[in-house]
Amino acid sequence: MNQNLETYPASKRSEIFELMHESQNWLDIEHDGWKLPATKDAKEDCGKWKTKGCLNVLAHQHTEFKGKAFIKTFQNSCYRASCEICYKKWMARESNKATRRIQKYEKLSKSPAKHIIISPPHWKHFKPIRELRKEAYKVLKQVGAVGGSLIFHPFRYNRDYKKWYYSPHFHIIGFGWLVGTAESYKKQGWIVKNKGVRESVFATYYYQLSHAGVKHGYHTVTWFGDLSYSKLKVEEEPNPDECPLCRAKLRL
Repeated sequence: MNQNLETYPASKRSEIFELMHESQNWLDIEHDGWKLPATKDAKEDCGKWKTKGCLNVLAHQHTEFKGKAFIKTFQNSCYRASCEICYKKWMARESNKATRRIQKYEKLSKSPAKHIIISPPHWKHFKPIRELRKEAYKVLKQVGAVGGSLIFHPFRYNRDYKKWYYSPHFHIIGFGWLVGTAESYKKQGWIVKNKGVRESVFATYYYQLSHAGVKHGYHTVTWFGDLSYSKLKVEEEPNPDECPLCRAKLRL
């Protein structure tokens, strides 16, 4: 089932964006092309209200809306994570997609998803992100994680100085009974923290995406193990550009 920003408490929503407004280097912090969301200008029609619909009344005659057209009003979005206007819609859409995948596995496994944080040792901070991801997958498998999603965070926030600084780590929403994290740290230097079950998977994704790493050509959210695309199939959501009555393409 789709969720949206209205299902996320207003107090939590304001907390999410507090750091953006108070930090001194949100727009400027960068490492190897990785930046925070909402750092680029919007396109000309981002955020503007538009109307589109389907006037094929004959194709609707066998529905409960016989003799009627379908019209909807929507706020235009480029859905870019980097867009100063549309980044919230990107966050909501990605959170919805990820939550549906997690919920599908929760039903299959009859186990709740957990929030896990995994951080590389400082001497590996400047390795390419692809290599860090591979190592993170390996460590997670060793400590008992069977699958989930990784959200890359290149930066952490110093509240005293009100500045972000480079400190790569990953937030995982996933599954498995974690064991041997202390032994893994002694052997490989990676820190694994089990933050436990969250009240809302959607809210967890939304918050983590609000200050996740954004880079053109790279996915902020990736999947591994039992929840990888090759192992878990999830039914696609209805196409918002199709008429729900006759499946014709909606026109402006």
